[in-house]
Amino acid sequence: MVRGVLCAISFIYAVVITSTELYASERFALVVGNSQYQQVEFLPNPANDARAVSRKLAKLGFDVTEYHNQTRAQMQSSLRQFSEQLNPGSVALFFYAGHGIQYKGRNYLIPVDADISKAYEIEYQAVDLNMVLSAINEKGPALSIAMLDACRDNPYERQIQGTSRAVGFRGNGLAIIKNTRGTILSYATEPGNVATDGTGIHSPYTSAMLKYLDRPGLSIQDMLNQVGLEVMKLTHGLQKPWFSSSPVPKFCLAGCDANANQYASIANRALSMPEHRSEVDTTVAERIRLAIIAQDLERLKKLVYLNQQQEFHLEKLFDLYPQLSVNPVPHSVSREGVEKEALVFELVEAVNRGGNRVLPSPGWKKILVRPRD
Repeated sequence: MVRGVLCAISFIYAVVITSTELYASERFALVVGNSQYQQVEFLPNPANDARAVSRKLAKLGFDVTEYHNQTRAQMQSSLRQFSEQLNPGSVALFFYAGHGIQYKGRNYLIPVDADISKAYEIEYQAVDLNMVLSAINEKGPALSIAMLDACRDNPYERQIQGTSRAVGFRGNGLAIIKNTRGTILSYATEPGNVATDGTGIHSPYTSAMLKYLDRPGLSIQDMLNQVGLEVMKLTHGLQKPWFSSSPVPKFCLAGCDANANQYASIANRALSMPEHRSEVDTTVAERIRLAIIAQDLERLKKLVYLNQQQEFHLEKLFDLYPQLSVNPVPHSVSREGVEKEALVFELVEAVNRGGNRVLPSPGWKKILVRPRD
């Protein structure tokens, strides 16, 4: 058995080599969750939905800007700042959770300070979805994605209809919108219908989104289709998500290589084999290598000594790169004048969540560990 001392685990800086699908090195996301409405009923889930989606997008390489409970002025300012970040080569994603309504065939997102008692006030108190899409597309990003968990019952319908004829006013869901070039638009439910806020900590739409956002091999359209099927299952067919898309390049949030997680599956199967199955599987170096490939931190901690900082580095490494290729190399280290043996795992190649194969920077490509006795 190899024995020695744990020296360090080094983090990797990567350089993109190739890509077979649209891959933007710059991915930007604006996430808004409006829960604390001042004039209408409080929505418990949008803030939770925004937090969870932001975390997931950050792991997928997005530069995420997250806001909660925004006023109309704040939403307009956020859109302006978000638009300034974008460029023709970037991917832009907008996620909104909160109240949304349609009026005269146009869709509006409701800020928390909206004070609406007349139908005509909607245009001046809410944020027009067309303005949102225009802000996102002003710089001509390579791809724009808008996801709206905003088709709940119209909170203003009763008071508006009780005070005016509300000509052209409808209270159910959002309206179909003519798609903007290079844009994918997704609603939590089909146009003209309403969605539920849900009984858990997330709405059904966001719950399904969180399940499929980081699935390798799914194009954005395939991912949204899976989300739709999941929501229909969760709501027993009562809620049917909808999306539309203009012609866009193939794009996969977690990479278009469906086999990106194969190494982990193979390694997990190998780790579960009986130790007498083969000599190769029983060596300490091989079992550590398989634990790294499987990204099984708990199993790795049983095989090697890790301190808190090293655990943090490995967690971050596994979050950024769902597929790793490593080679074990015997190594000697000196501690307190005593020469001991350790193991160095050289990271030969990695695949990031964009599906791109990358090489570690020369100074940051080694993991040095001491196996447990």
